[in-house]
Amino acid sequence: MTNAAIAGVAIAIVILLLVALPAVYFEPPPPGFLESVLLTAAFGGLAAAIALTPGLAAAMLARKRWSALAQVLYIPAVVPPTSVGVLLLASFYIPRSLCIEGVEWSCGVAAFVSGHVVNKPLGILIAMTIMALPLTFSIYDGALREERAEVFLKSLGYSGLRLLFAMMRSLKTATVSAFVFAWVRSFGELGVLLVFASYPPTASIYIYNVWLIYGVGPAVGASLTVVAVVFAVAYVVRRWLSR
Repeated sequence: MTNAAIAGVAIAIVILLLVALPAVYFEPPPPGFLESVLLTAAFGGLAAAIALTPGLAAAMLARKRWSALAQVLYIPAVVPPTSVGVLLLASFYIPRSLCIEGVEWSCGVAAFVSGHVVNKPLGILIAMTIMALPLTFSIYDGALREERAEVFLKSLGYSGLRLLFAMMRSLKTATVSAFVFAWVRSFGELGVLLVFASYPPTASIYIYNVWLIYGVGPAVGASLTVVAVVFAVAYVVRRWLSR
């Protein structure tokens, strides 16, 4: 069996199971779909942008005998997303626990967390950024097999954030790839957001709620629309990078 045949079979199975057969149930999604997609796109883009710098810094660190430490960033990718959500929720619950026990200074922090983090937009951004870090790190880690750019920039006096931003420009393809893949991944985040930051509803939360309330048809309609949007963006970026 040739490589083309193997790839063709895999592609056909994915199209059949994730597009063609589900399309039988297609119904237009109920109100709120566009808002959830725009919210996901905005927060996913911001989270991807934030994750670029630490992802690159960790990738550069990993080549200097710190690989085990740098690969801590893989943790969100290798544990269930619901576990990440539970761990984040537990971390941000600590100020409330201290406040209940009478630690006065923690009450202000607990109020901020309750009012601005858990199940709030800031919580969505935190969760998406945590989940984006493994992607940006792994892409930069693969791109940094050649270290001449870093050596050259250091010889010019670059260091710290200035060095990181210069490396991002030097690794343009990796930077764009890391951003796009992290952004695309944000549309698939359900487990961590369901536990830690389910409101306002992102695309994944919206589709989950639609499935529970309206059934398979509208949920399939919303899912296939998201598939089309994300596929189109990824395709355009891939064509641009291959020029």
